Amino acid sequence: VSRPHSLPASQFVDRKAGAIAYETFTPGVYSWNSFVHVSSPIFVKGGRDDIWVFKVAGYISTAAAADVVFQGNDDGRGTPTSDNLTWQVGGYFVLGAASHMHGAFLVHNYVTLGAASSISGRVLATDAVNLDTVSFAYPSPPPSPPPSPPPSPPPSPPPSPPPSPPP
Repeated sequence: VSRPHSLPASQFVDRKAGAIAYETFTPGVYSWNSFVHVSSPIFVKGGRDDIWVFKVAGYISTAAAADVVFQGNDDGRGTPTSDNLTWQVGGYFVLGAASHMHGAFLVHNYVTLGAASSISGRVLATDAVNLDTVSFAYPSPPPSPPPSPPPSPPPSPPPSPPPSPPP
């Protein structure tokens, strides 16, 4: 997927000291030097070509029913998708019961997903992924490119001139 712009190193550092509740995140890079706890829904607002990167040096945890909610802009650029979010976690990630998150989660230690929680995206952890009655929705793969047209037949040789009459 091509992106129309590059991202700076970190635009937003230690937002709300890691205690996140009812926050709206516009496209960009967010980083925290310790932990993040999401206690209520958070909103990701932008278009389908925008990207968000959340870098957490410590751990991420969420309360029960703390969701990531997508909001499109009113500019006709569509709504973000799970492919637009990346979560880089230096510690562990615990998703509370009945919570829903989006994105690719790259977790250094372990991941625990609570009962009835769900993720639209991918989860990679170096130690373990612990599941308790959860569901995953994988983003659709990109469409296949159209087939190449068949090769053109070689051009036919020009017709031979008629034989000349004998002298």
